[in-house]
Amino acid sequence: MSVILPVYNQEKYLHETIESILAQTFKEFELIILDDGSSDKSAEIIRDFKNRDDRVKAYYKKNTGKSNSTNYLVSQAKGQWCAFIDADDVMLPGRLEKQVEWHKKFVGVDAFSCNCSYTNGEGSLFGTQRYTGLSTPAEFELTIKKNKFITCSYTGLMVSRKAFIDVGGLNPVYEPCEDFEFINRFVDKGLVLLVIPEVLMKYRIHPSAITIKKPLLVLDTIAFVKHNISLRRVSQLNISYQEFCTNRNKYSWLKKLNKQRFNYSMILFRNAGLAILSKQYGTFFLKIMASVMLSPNYVFKKFRNHLSR
Repeated sequence: MSVILPVYNQEKYLHETIESILAQTFKEFELIILDDGSSDKSAEIIRDFKNRDDRVKAYYKKNTGKSNSTNYLVSQAKGQWCAFIDADDVMLPGRLEKQVEWHKKFVGVDAFSCNCSYTNGEGSLFGTQRYTGLSTPAEFELTIKKNKFITCSYTGLMVSRKAFIDVGGLNPVYEPCEDFEFINRFVDKGLVLLVIPEVLMKYRIHPSAITIKKPLLVLDTIAFVKHNISLRRVSQLNISYQEFCTNRNKYSWLKKLNKQRFNYSMILFRNAGLAILSKQYGTFFLKIMASVMLSPNYVFKKFRNHLSR
């Protein structure tokens, strides 16, 4: 087993992340870390852990981005399986042990993910990220037949090293949503992914996270990724991001306006959820009302789905 940890400027959370990996109940793994040209003290933290635990292997390079860093680490990995984690997240103690158990139970499966708890920058829990319809091979096959986009926790993913390499690894063209594109390319190649229906990770949401800092970029990239996935599924060639934007600019002004309203409604709804979980009730009220004004159908659908769970 190889735990894959690319790092860029995460000194605030990195110590806790590495500690959570080294404290796993499953002990037979190597932790390989690449500092991707950090300008903070991340490299210093990595060196300290490397000196303390011989399971830690470290690399230091100029910044090339998360995709290239991850692909390099996988190429250096000695394990047949690679377990991924982001440098600001936390493994619960039994994550690797549970994923190894599932590998033994479902021998032909190529990857295993899990559910996650949401935490804020200080580590306080405020929600759970759950993925349904992927907990058994039968559920996976049914989901694939429906031609749905597949989502799972990349920071909780354990994948066959050979399978990761065979499908081409992460593609930097799709950053910051390279994980979403990879997961769907992975299953579209005929590989099988299951999600263990247990919380085995803490997924941290904090002000410097890309989803918080640049939400419109994330939504825009997701749309680009979905477009190319859809093209691939009907045996058409992918297009570049520039082509995607050019085609989108041909939309009518009303369609473009409605899309912007929908995107901002999504962002405000998400931020309203974060506000209420942080007990910022005034902020919640303002953001949820703004979200409703921009796209009432989206908000009502979200509430209906939540109530039907």
